[in-house]
Amino acid sequence: MSILYLNLGTADADRIWDYGPGFVRLAGVGVGGSEVVTTTDIRSVVEMILQADLVVGHDLLAFGLPALERYHGLDLARLVRERRVMDTLLAARQNDPPLSGKADARRYNLAALCRRVLGAAKVPDDSESMLRVLARQFGGYDRIPVGHPEYVRYLVRDVELVRELAQYLAVDEYIWREHEVMWRLGHISKQGWRVDADRVQAVLMAQEERVSLHKERLHHVYGLPLEGAKPQATSAGKEALIQAFTDLGVRPPRTPKGNLATGKDTLEALEAEHPDNTGLLELCSVLRASNGERSSAQTIFQHTGPDGRVHPRVTASQAFGRFSVTKPGLTVQGKRDRGNLLERSLLLPDEGHVLITADLAQIDARAIAMHAQDPGYIAAVAPGADLHDEMAAAVFGEDGWGRGAGHHPRRGDAKAITHATSYGMGATGLAAYAGIPVDEAQRQLATLDAQFPRLATFKSAIRNQARGQILVNAYGRRMRVHPGREYTQGPAAMGQGTARDLMTEGILRLPEWLLPCLRAIIHDELVLSVPENRVEEAENAVLNALQFSHQVAPGATPVPVLAAKGARGRDWADCYRREKPGWPEVARDHRELITCSDRRCSWHTADNITDTNTEEIPA
Repeated sequence: MSILYLNLGTADADRIWDYGPGFVRLAGVGVGGSEVVTTTDIRSVVEMILQADLVVGHDLLAFGLPALERYHGLDLARLVRERRVMDTLLAARQNDPPLSGKADARRYNLAALCRRVLGAAKVPDDSESMLRVLARQFGGYDRIPVGHPEYVRYLVRDVELVRELAQYLAVDEYIWREHEVMWRLGHISKQGWRVDADRVQAVLMAQEERVSLHKERLHHVYGLPLEGAKPQATSAGKEALIQAFTDLGVRPPRTPKGNLATGKDTLEALEAEHPDNTGLLELCSVLRASNGERSSAQTIFQHTGPDGRVHPRVTASQAFGRFSVTKPGLTVQGKRDRGNLLERSLLLPDEGHVLITADLAQIDARAIAMHAQDPGYIAAVAPGADLHDEMAAAVFGEDGWGRGAGHHPRRGDAKAITHATSYGMGATGLAAYAGIPVDEAQRQLATLDAQFPRLATFKSAIRNQARGQILVNAYGRRMRVHPGREYTQGPAAMGQGTARDLMTEGILRLPEWLLPCLRAIIHDELVLSVPENRVEEAENAVLNALQFSHQVAPGATPVPVLAAKGARGRDWADCYRREKPGWPEVARDHRELITCSDRRCSWHTADNITDTNTEEIPA
């Protein structure tokens, strides 16, 4: 077998989609066990790739090969279909699964991975910093002389490390599947998402003006200094803030060491605790801006390219495989907060297109049902059944309620129990989540176990397996559990990890004409920009791809995977207008009204007149 080991020297990695010709500057290539060579003849490298049986590199599928596809005509789709690409990053995450947390994600860059697998002596201390040093020295990655000996040495050494690392990585069927999944999701980055540039600028100007006014007011009312990048960090600023919190009727927040706390988590907690204290909300808004926290509009603006689009990166670095969409961060733009949802309006369909969404229904619970094989629980997620109603009936009884006669009166209470089944909550966790006494949570969980005995047996078995730290779901995904957290993380890993792989099964079932239409994957939801004249065809194709029955093993009872489509949107927020009827401004048509008499609307000004060119989205 002919194996080609590859690494590329490029211009700034964040410019892959808009830099233009010359982005790929130098290639390091090793064929089999031969000496690694470097070349600026990138066309010849593409020819070598096409002739090789396998091309191997680190983060190759998300970066190196897409760059060669964009600027040098590489047929990446063919390589993936023929299983002729092996990305050591994807393989390493399956061979040595990550733990949850940001720190563990850093263990998978090439240098850190090789230190762990090959030993520290194999990786010089300067391996991570050399390229950055050269970029600073010459004023940019694209200005480093391609013949600079340190630049060449960096490239050669990384190819040698990839070649040696690859010998230690087993490649199973799940890894090959993962390569096609990530190639398909790579179309999100490749195509990009059109930005409402005028609206972004208006929002940023309004936010800057608002923060400036708030700062002036806090200066005059509380004496908060205006000078310096972070006046709130000065002694005078801290004293002023302590007085401000006190005057607003709020105890000044403190760190464990007794210092004034003004971090993101602290501010969010204060806002949640005092939602009607407008003065406090104003203070938190100013502090958030002063701390340098960026709004969605700022991050979208920062990552908008000359083509008027953002090209977010999709990664699967979370412990149980869930996807993150970053640069800009779209995964964090939730729908539960009015302001966050409205920030989605900054992203538009292509010209002549509309946005469509499809969301998997209660997929974590379905994943648990597949593995547990509890007949009662499987019946609770059957088509036409409502899981929360069924949970309420199982735990609280059916007195006063009959199927087909509306929702169970305690359906809302049962939602917490549904989460408990999927995430392995104990009585203490359920009590905190549902706001009930611990003894009541214990009673509910005991009733749940009695009603769904095979579900209880499954969770117990998974917790025991998790003590070995590695769990494997029905798709073959390997997942690592924190020692000591098996009780909650064991069931959560099986639920979330399998839910993720059920979503990717749907992605693999999408017809290829829809791949360039992909714009985002947000948890269990897909967003696509599709031609208006094919929208019904697209919606049917997406639902057909996402809905199927899955059997975890021969002889197991199959469980249906179900999905629902959203409204067709003229912007991303507009897709949720049916889902949020109490928030009229979610609908783009409502936002374009000149006047509005709906007091629930947070988009229009107090006198119900909106200037659609300048009105800000609530932060």
